[in-house]
Amino acid sequence: MKVFRRLLIALLLLGILGGVYTWAGLFQVAPDEQAVVLRLGKYKRTVEPGLRWHARGLERIYKQRVTITQELEFGYRTKSLGPPPEYEDHPEEKRMLTGDANLVDVEFVVQYRIIDLFDYLFQVQDVPKVIRDVSQAAMREVVAKSPIDDVLTAVKGPIQDEAGVRIQQLLDGYRAGVRIQSVQLQDVEPPDPVQAAFADVASAEQDRERLILEAQGYADQVLPRARGEGQELLSQARAYRETRVLLSRGEAKRFEALLTEYKRAPEVTWERLYLETLESILPRMEKVIIEEGHAEKVLPYLPIGRRGVGQ
Repeated sequence: MKVFRRLLIALLLLGILGGVYTWAGLFQVAPDEQAVVLRLGKYKRTVEPGLRWHARGLERIYKQRVTITQELEFGYRTKSLGPPPEYEDHPEEKRMLTGDANLVDVEFVVQYRIIDLFDYLFQVQDVPKVIRDVSQAAMREVVAKSPIDDVLTAVKGPIQDEAGVRIQQLLDGYRAGVRIQSVQLQDVEPPDPVQAAFADVASAEQDRERLILEAQGYADQVLPRARGEGQELLSQARAYRETRVLLSRGEAKRFEALLTEYKRAPEVTWERLYLETLESILPRMEKVIIEEGHAEKVLPYLPIGRRGVGQ
């Protein structure tokens, strides 16, 4: 009986200890977290959000927020969002050399997320610092291949995209366990001592573009009108040519018909032509009618000085 009682007590104690051990091994993973479990220093598993358990004393857990997008600022630091916002300048990070040997200040932001928590925690020491170093190197590499005009005035997209791809390639080589979400250029400008000169250059470039656009606009207005007028003149010339050709053909046919009639009856045709000619000339002439028997009393007079007479 005593043995049974002792055994029962031992089992009860073991149950209590087991319950305490089980309770002590429970842990909570938040909705925006993951946890890596190491057993005796070796990777065992990665667990998702929820109530989880691990063998306390044998296993160790490392939790980290993985769903948020983290960002690093380059060339400046945001001290306060304000209002008004306050920033701290870091010129050693933003001063870069362009492909045509000019200096330019480039401020940018890199956003990233953790995609492999084990690599993030154990493959690279101090991942944010590695991302900062890699991002600066990649951006300097991209800027060093571009002339300053492209860096200052070109669309930001190509530079941002190329830098993002290069940063991701370098981090993948280190197995950093992160994915670059975006690279965003902020302020890109020449250093303070030469800003005035670059402003003049930019103003001249804008004037040049404006004059080109104005000239193009004028050409777009004048050329269609000139083409229209040219087409109109061509149409008029064609119409005049067709009219003259038709008239010439009509005259030719009339003369051919007249020739045929003349060959048939020369005297009749000649008399008809004579009468038709008089019919067309006489209406335009001044006429004097003299009664029969008075012709000898009229002095012949030719009005030479009057224009149009006899025409």
